[in-house]
Amino acid sequence: MAAAWLDQTFALVHGEDGDGRRKAVADWRARHVDPEWADFTLTVCAEGCPWPEVMAALQEAAPLGAEARTVIVPAADNLFTRAKELPGAVKALLEKPPEGVNLLLVAWSTLPASPGKALGAKPWTDWAKAGRILKVSALEATEIPGFIEAEARRLGLSLHGAAVTLLAQRQGGNPGLIKRALEVLDLLAEDHQVSEAMVDQVTFRLAEQKAFAWSGAWQKGDAAGALRALRMALEDGDEPLMLLGQARREVDRLLKYAEAQAQGLKGPELTAALGLSPKQSFLLDGYRGTFDRLRPRGVKALLGRLNQCERDLKGLAISRSEAPLLDLTLSLCRAWGR
Repeated sequence: MAAAWLDQTFALVHGEDGDGRRKAVADWRARHVDPEWADFTLTVCAEGCPWPEVMAALQEAAPLGAEARTVIVPAADNLFTRAKELPGAVKALLEKPPEGVNLLLVAWSTLPASPGKALGAKPWTDWAKAGRILKVSALEATEIPGFIEAEARRLGLSLHGAAVTLLAQRQGGNPGLIKRALEVLDLLAEDHQVSEAMVDQVTFRLAEQKAFAWSGAWQKGDAAGALRALRMALEDGDEPLMLLGQARREVDRLLKYAEAQAQGLKGPELTAALGLSPKQSFLLDGYRGTFDRLRPRGVKALLGRLNQCERDLKGLAISRSEAPLLDLTLSLCRAWGR
C-alpha cells in the first residue's frame, strides 16, 4: 500500500477487494487516530449517509488536547452517484481541506474515473493527482487463474481437473471471495486434494450465503446494501432464482400472516401458521409491521412484482434485462423499510 496515500488526511478508498479495503481502512485509521482519544475524536458515519451528515460530523469541534478529529464514512458509494450535483459547500471543503480534521471515504465498488463519471471531474481529479485515492479493485479475467493457483500453493492445496476454472467462474475476480472459498476447501479437503465436485459444493454454499445477505439487507430497508449484495451476487455468476427464492419465502409469509389475521389466530397458532418455530416468534413483529404498512392491496402488488420478475428470469417475458430484479429489490426495501 502506498505510504503517500496513508499520509493523506482527506482520502478515498474504493474497489471490490474486501480484504484490501479493510486493510486500507485499518492502516489509515491507525495512522490518523490516537487509540487513547478514539472515543472522543473518531466519528464513524452511518452507511449510505448523505453529504449533510458527513459535513455535520466534520464540523464538530475536537476536544481540548486532541490534535484532530477524524470522520470515516463506510459504504459511501451513494455520495458519488450524482457527481455533477456535488453541493457547493462540500466541494469547497474537498478542494481545500481544513486543518485539524481528517476524512476517509470508503466505497465498496470501483468508481469510474472517465469524463462525466464519479471521479472524472473536480475535485476528484485533483484528489487523484494528489495521491488521495486508493483503488483496490477486482482482478482482471486473465489474472484470476494465477491468483487462485498462488493462493492454493500458499495453503498447500492441489486443485485437480477443472477446479481452477470452476472456482474462477463462480467467485469472479473478487480476491476476498476467492480466498474465503479456498480456506473452506482447505478445511474440507483432509488430504489437500481438491476436486471439481468439492469446488462446486463449496461455491454453491457461498452463493446461498450471498442470497441471505441480499434478503437481510432489504428486510432492514437498506437499499444501498441490498443493491450492493445483488450486484455482487450477479457479478459472481450466482443463480438469480436462488435470490428470488429468498424473496418469495418472505412474501409468502406476509400472505400467510394476512390469512391468519383474517382467521383471528394469535400467539403460537399465528407463529405456526407462518411456518415459524416457537423460537422464531420474535420475527412476528417484523411481518406485522410490514403488513400494517402495505395492507392487503400492497401485499398483492408486491406479489405481482415478484411473479413478473420470476417470469422474466425464466425467459417467459419479452425482456431479458436485469431491470425487474433491480426493481424488485427496491420494492422489497420500501415494503420492509421503516
